[in-house]
Amino acid sequence: MSTAAYAQAGSLRPEELVEQHAALVKKIASHLLARLPEGVELEDLVQTGLIALLDAARQYSPSRGASFETYAGIRVRGAMLDEFRSTDWAPRSVYRQQRELTAAVRAVEARTGAHATPREVA
Repeated sequence: MSTAAYAQAGSLRPEELVEQHAALVKKIASHLLARLPEGVELEDLVQTGLIALLDAARQYSPSRGASFETYAGIRVRGAMLDEFRSTDWAPRSVYRQQRELTAAVRAVEARTGAHATPREVA
């Protein structure tokens, strides 16, 4: 990003930054939704993301060397994950084990060309 763009982002009011980057929130939410368990609502992620975007706009300082979009993207994604984790009963290890099991089933099915049995997966 050019120096002029950093200066412009630093001179905008937080509300203007939010208006200019609101689409970023939906993009991040859509990307995360594909990786989260069923039952997570896009609207909930977007709402959390918009609040994080406003907070990022209030705290942004171009003197730190990152573009607003980069800074806000990290903050928005982190806020969405934090919100999801705070409402989830399962620890992260449960999801890691589920991903490992799914990968094992796919590997067996790719090798054999048929549905995997529990014995084959083990």
